[in-house]
Amino acid sequence: MAVRTIAAVGDVLIDRARPDRALEGVAPVLAAADLVFGNFEGVLTDRHGPTPGMTASTVVATANAVPLSVFDVMSLANNHAMDAGRGGLDDTLATLATHGVEAVGAGKSIEEALRPAVLGVGSARVALVACTSVLPVGTHAGPSAPGVAALRAEDCYTAPLPGHVCPGLPAKVVSVLDERDWAQVEKAVRDARARADLVVVSVHWGDHTRPWVITEHELLCAELLAGAGADLVLGHHQHLFKGVRFIGGTPVFHGLGHIVFDMPRFADDLRSRGFDVDRATPHDLEEAFGEYGFYPRPGSPEFPFHPSARITAVAIVEFDDDGIGRCGLVPCFIGPEGIARPVPRKGARWKEVTGCLGACMSRGRFSTELRDRGESFGGSPLLALDEGA
Repeated sequence: MAVRTIAAVGDVLIDRARPDRALEGVAPVLAAADLVFGNFEGVLTDRHGPTPGMTASTVVATANAVPLSVFDVMSLANNHAMDAGRGGLDDTLATLATHGVEAVGAGKSIEEALRPAVLGVGSARVALVACTSVLPVGTHAGPSAPGVAALRAEDCYTAPLPGHVCPGLPAKVVSVLDERDWAQVEKAVRDARARADLVVVSVHWGDHTRPWVITEHELLCAELLAGAGADLVLGHHQHLFKGVRFIGGTPVFHGLGHIVFDMPRFADDLRSRGFDVDRATPHDLEEAFGEYGFYPRPGSPEFPFHPSARITAVAIVEFDDDGIGRCGLVPCFIGPEGIARPVPRKGARWKEVTGCLGACMSRGRFSTELRDRGESFGGSPLLALDEGA
């Protein structure tokens, strides 16, 4: 029985003078897999600028798509796919297709956005469906409207201590799932189940303002997706690696972080909105955006994320005719040049990176255990993910 592998990474955005180098660090790992997935979080266009209120730094030239040919399929179900409107989405879809990448999660209608990509991997058929819980208002796809496949929720706020008057305390957030969105996503997953041997669902979700935290919305949606027939759930958006858990036989990667995310023009975005980046002190920036917020940080203006966001991983998932098998992580660190490279076992960062990845499980309150059995994948160390008791 042939064993096949899926390599999955989180958010991808390339905007640099040498885009061909952006993925060079993990290229051998990705090349060793039978199917490669990532979330492209931006717009590829040479014709369209950002629509009013959207982020200019996520609208990049099509030349930056050169290294994306390593991916078999990419999700566009995220909060930046529509930053340059319908024209930008059309150009992104066309550019990815030119590079041999199938796109899921966005399209000219909700039917197209939720249509699975079905790929032959050896003798197996693998279907991929994508949706997003994080999106600007009005960018969801409709029956005849372009946009992203949405899986929204409405937030309600309740008293932190019911029955007590406690002015100023943060309210408790309760997210109520949009039943219409869920009905559409559920149907797409069940339809994919009927067409394929393995169903993978990508979801853009979660809390990007805090490490470790897994929201109730994620927990609920993961349970629903597994129940609808998803064999594997791949989450992203937070730009911080999050925990991995198992729901029955379904691995759920709650946050794959990012493997490359270039934002050399982000400071210009803030200036255009009236924020005086040039005179702001590090304290001013943290006060304005939060410790884990996105802002041009001293020493790394092109990487506006918390230093812990440099710790990431490539997820490796095995499957065969009986379904999902072993799962693991290739631990990586994003260096000053913005390139993620696997961390060697005897390297100076091994304990730091593996310790952080392990803490994602324990502090996320998951029983999953990260174990080093001395294995490798694509010439790089591979850590096993074991379902705990």
